[in-house]
Amino acid sequence: MANGRFMNNLPQDLQKEILLRLDPKSFVMMRCTSKSMEHITKDPSFKSLYWSRTASSLLYIGVYGSNMACFHHVGEVRPSHSKGRSKCICFILGYCSSLILVYIHGCFCVANPLTKKYQFLDYCYLETKKNIGFAVDQIDKTTQRFKIVCITEVAVSNQGETMYGFLINAGNSWKISKTKITCLSSHLMRDMKPVYFQGSLCWFKSGGSIIGFNPETEKARLIPTKFDHQVGAKLLLSADDEYLTLISATEELIYLYALENILTDSKWILTRRIKNKPVHQIMLLCWCVEAFDGRHVLVSAKDEIEDAIYGYDVRANTWSVMGVVSKWGDAGCDLYQFKPSWSSVNGLHDQNNGSMLSLYARFRSHREISVKGIMELINGHFRI
Repeated sequence: MANGRFMNNLPQDLQKEILLRLDPKSFVMMRCTSKSMEHITKDPSFKSLYWSRTASSLLYIGVYGSNMACFHHVGEVRPSHSKGRSKCICFILGYCSSLILVYIHGCFCVANPLTKKYQFLDYCYLETKKNIGFAVDQIDKTTQRFKIVCITEVAVSNQGETMYGFLINAGNSWKISKTKITCLSSHLMRDMKPVYFQGSLCWFKSGGSIIGFNPETEKARLIPTKFDHQVGAKLLLSADDEYLTLISATEELIYLYALENILTDSKWILTRRIKNKPVHQIMLLCWCVEAFDGRHVLVSAKDEIEDAIYGYDVRANTWSVMGVVSKWGDAGCDLYQFKPSWSSVNGLHDQNNGSMLSLYARFRSHREISVKGIMELINGHFRI
C-alpha cells in the first residue's frame, strides 16, 4: 500500500490517480494515514468515481428465494454469508446502477447497501421474476432515480397475438400505464430476466424479438429481430454501456451477439466465439451461463464436489475461477454482478414508510431484518 506521508508530498491530481489504482481494502485503509487522504477518500464524487472503476463483485441468492444471501467481494474466492436471522424468504429480483431490488412478504424493496438506505413499496403480486424490470437512471454525479415495471399479458387473440400492458412504480404507488403493445404470441423467454439499456427495459421473446419499454416516456415498441439458436443452447440477455448482448452457450462454445441498428433493421451480429473450457473440460452435474457485464462472461458449473463460478475476461482472453458457490441444492441461484455507488435516491431512507407500518405491521420487523442483513453483508466489505 502506498505510504501516506509520501502521498502528501504529491500533487493532489497524482494522489487521486494513485488512490484509483488501489484495491478496496487498501483504499479504505489509506484514509487513516493523513487528513489529506481522509478528505479525498470521503469526497462523494471521488468515491463514486473509484467504485465505478472497480471490478464487479458477485451477489447471489437461491433461485426460489432464501433467508440467506451470499456475496463475493472483488478478488475473493470464498463467499461471505448473510445469517438467516428471520423466517422471511427473500428474492433478489434485480440490480441496476448500485441499487438492488428485493421481494419479500409480498412487497418490493429498493436498497443501496453502501449508504444503508432502503424503501419498501406498496404491495404487488409477483407473478414471475421475468415479468419484473428494474431501471435506474443517473440524474447527476450523486443522484439517481428508479422505476419498477411489471409487464403483464392483457389479452390473447384468436389470431395468435398477445397484448401486453405495463404497471409502473416510481417509489410512491403502482399505476397502470395507458401503453399497450400487441405482437405475435411467442412467449417471453422462461426465466430470462429483462435488462435496462439506453433508457428502455428489454424483454426477450422466444422467437428472437424484443419488447422495449421506456419507463420515462411510457412508450413501448417491438424490435423484430430473429435469432435461431442451437437446440439445447443456454441463452442470456445482457447490456453494458455500448451494446445489448445476447449470449448463446453450448457445452463446447459460447457465442456473443451484439444487437446492431436497434432503431431500424435490427440484427444480431456475432462478435466473439469462446471455447467453453469450464464445461467442456470437466465432468459436470449441471452448468449455466449467468451474467455478462461487458468484460466478464460468468459461467456457474456444478460437479460432484463443489459449485464454482468461472469468469472469462474478454480483454485478456483467459478463464479464471471467480468464486466458489454455497450449496443451494439442485435449484441453482440468481446471480448479479454488483458495483457499489454512493449515489443517493429521493425516497430511500433508514426506515419503513408510513403506509407499510400500518398495513403490514406484523411482518415489518422480519422484512427489515432481512433487507438489512443483505445490505450489511455487502456493506461490510466497503466500509468507507
